[in-house]
Amino acid sequence: MSINKYIAKQLGNPTGIGGKLVFSVMSRQNRPLYEDTIRLLSLTDSDSILDIGCGNGYVLNMLASRSDCALTGVDFSPSAVKSALSRNRKFVKNGRMNLVCQDMSKLPFPDCSFDKAYSINTVYFWENLDEVMTEIRRVLKPNGLFINALYTNETLDGFSHTEFGYKRFAPGELTDAAQNAGFSVNITPVFNGKAYCLVCRRDD
Repeated sequence: MSINKYIAKQLGNPTGIGGKLVFSVMSRQNRPLYEDTIRLLSLTDSDSILDIGCGNGYVLNMLASRSDCALTGVDFSPSAVKSALSRNRKFVKNGRMNLVCQDMSKLPFPDCSFDKAYSINTVYFWENLDEVMTEIRRVLKPNGLFINALYTNETLDGFSHTEFGYKRFAPGELTDAAQNAGFSVNITPVFNGKAYCLVCRRDD
């Protein structure tokens, strides 16, 4: 297996020490995108926040260190959830954070559970875009906010590993899926135009 194919596989479904190393490098590379996403979330201490595809829990840790909001992370990779737990053990222990291993299309939460949700660089790996968007809307409270952050296709094409297993979406496709699920949508360029965020508000 080539190194680029290996990196792509680990990003899509991280396992073992290789997954930890790949996520560590990508966390540093993606830091500006994380900061832009956090800014758009406009956190308050009373918020309940869902991280969809939380990976190694890096962004959850950033949020927990900056506010007193209640945090939940979900990822379908047991290895990723284990890494997120290791990084955020003190926040899980004191009850401020919950980590769950689950497919994104079947979120194990009641309707209207969260004020806000976000997903960063995970949409490429979703099995069914429409199902996941519908689930995200379901678990958000009325007027809830969802930030879907991702690199532009042009930026993805500049990474050699993204030719393996990365789905490409036009912004219009993502906007249509969000609107069909019941969101109003605005697109905000971030990371100096290398990425963008779909700022989705639950319509009720």
